[in-house]
Amino acid sequence: MLLYSFGFAFLLAVIFALLFSNLFNNSGPWGSFWVFLLILFFGIWGASLWFSPVGPLWYGVPWIDMLLIGLFLALLLGAAGEANSRYRDYPKDKEVDIVAESKKETGAIALFGIFFWLFMAVLLAIVLIGVIKLL
Repeated sequence: MLLYSFGFAFLLAVIFALLFSNLFNNSGPWGSFWVFLLILFFGIWGASLWFSPVGPLWYGVPWIDMLLIGLFLALLLGAAGEANSRYRDYPKDKEVDIVAESKKETGAIALFGIFFWLFMAVLLAIVLIGVIKLL
């Protein structure tokens, strides 16, 4: 069952990642297809290991639960990516301190990178604890 759960989570993550990156031109807040795929995969698989199965099972895998979790995660990350992709237009008549603005952006990028790795570590811990719980 663990192998089927792994495979179905990966399949759903690939489908949702391809759908969002190609059809909607949105790869989540990090702007990378592979990062979007990894977050979806670990999120779907981790949630399927922890939630009680509801609905029909296919080879012991609660496929409806995984489908809904994947859709929710993809929509959530897609919405965050859409908000992140908006750029700031500066008025033409105002002078902007380029150095100050670039320092602000560098700090935001560094904080965002830390958030990503913390988020991935938590997702990985959720999956590992769920797998250990099943064994």
